Amino acid sequence: MNYAVLVVPNFALHALRRSDPTLTGQPVALIAGEGRKAAITQVSPEATGVTPGLVVTLAMARCPGIVLRPRDFAAEIEADALLRAAAFTLSPRVELTSTGCCTVDLQGADPERTSAEIRLRVMELTAAGLPVRIGIAATPLLAVFAARCAEPVLVVDDEREFLHPLPLAFAEPTAEQAEILSGWAVRTLGQLTALSKAEVGQRLGTAGVALWERAAGETTRPLRLSEPAQSFAVSWDYNTPIESLEPLLFRLRRFSERVAMELRAAGFVAEILSLTLLLEDETDHRREFRLPEANTDVDGWMRVFLSHLESVRTAARITKARLVAHPTRPPQKQDGLFDTGLRDPAAFWENLARLAAIVGDGRVGTPVAADTYRPDTFTLSKPVDTIPAPEPAPVHPLRGLALRRFRPPWPVCVACAGSQPVELDCANLRDTVCNVSGPWRISGDWWTPEAWAVEHWHVEMAKGGIYQLSRSKDGWRVEGVFD
Repeated sequence: MNYAVLVVPNFALHALRRSDPTLTGQPVALIAGEGRKAAITQVSPEATGVTPGLVVTLAMARCPGIVLRPRDFAAEIEADALLRAAAFTLSPRVELTSTGCCTVDLQGADPERTSAEIRLRVMELTAAGLPVRIGIAATPLLAVFAARCAEPVLVVDDEREFLHPLPLAFAEPTAEQAEILSGWAVRTLGQLTALSKAEVGQRLGTAGVALWERAAGETTRPLRLSEPAQSFAVSWDYNTPIESLEPLLFRLRRFSERVAMELRAAGFVAEILSLTLLLEDETDHRREFRLPEANTDVDGWMRVFLSHLESVRTAARITKARLVAHPTRPPQKQDGLFDTGLRDPAAFWENLARLAAIVGDGRVGTPVAADTYRPDTFTLSKPVDTIPAPEPAPVHPLRGLALRRFRPPWPVCVACAGSQPVELDCANLRDTVCNVSGPWRISGDWWTPEAWAVEHWHVEMAKGGIYQLSRSKDGWRVEGVFD
């Protein structure tokens, strides 16, 4: 397992269909040329009776519903980026051999892990609209031959047995060489390599020797290595501005697949996703989604996007979109022996992300007491992945009444005799005070613009109940009742 080649047959056609949702399930063909000289170059399986090389008029006669399109080079660039990102998940040594073809140097890779990764890449790329074929062999040339024969993965163990039945066209002879070899009744690679290389060289020259070596799989070469993605951002334009959700989500998923693959190839996961929609009136809509758990799960991303976009109403149509993934290293953790984990972590984090997309990133989390003496002050932090073992009961149990806080506190009008409250009047409480204690004054942050000061009172009402009052610069509040 030295080299792997990833090839997408009919790459230009699959790249076009991947970028246009209206072509799904339709008979589609790519055309080249103009006017009467226009001919079919690639064709989808749904276009029965149509083969490459047919003129357009004959193709339309054989398949009346066929959709004819020219190549979409922008779609091919995007599909190439996805294929290259998938190749980089297998090894850091990748060559972009040609459009729709990547060669990967697997020397030194763990065979079992690499085999599992290859099977996973095949499933992911096929689901993303690129039915990839992968060939694995000892040289780049043999891996190319294997990829052309793969269904969808082929590993070449015995080179001679694999090469013998392949057509001579695999070795790419010139038209003159093919004509001469046809006269010799040589139609397969095995029949060519059965001849002596020296004798082939005497009759066909150095070009014949090179052809024989390609047929025998002896040709090797160094790879022209390419660089992996340096940023995890993508943008796309709409030639016709859109005003509905479906075309936006379709393209958003396609580009998310590429960004997620590039993150995995670089050993990262996404911590924050930034989505920008540029509108026809030159304004924009921006939103950041902080994922509760950093990941590269495209399905989870799309559910987060959908939860937000369903509630968005823009003043103009969308002309361009941009997606940026802020990378971070995957979290490494080791649970305690007696810790209890989540039953379904993926569903838990996904639901939190969808909630954050609806109510805002800063409004979802676990409340944690802030490092301050200010009452009822807390921050929201990321929920823990595991539930630790319960703490032992305190040696000295808590004593006294428990304060049940009202959230939010009740605004109240207070009548005072001197400095003490004697009567309360609010929507939930109207009564006179029969007993009062306090005040207890606390303050803090006096050295900052957010300085605060509060005084607390405990009041017993004539109709029953002991309540806690607070007075600050915002007025009086009923903070809670003692149980």
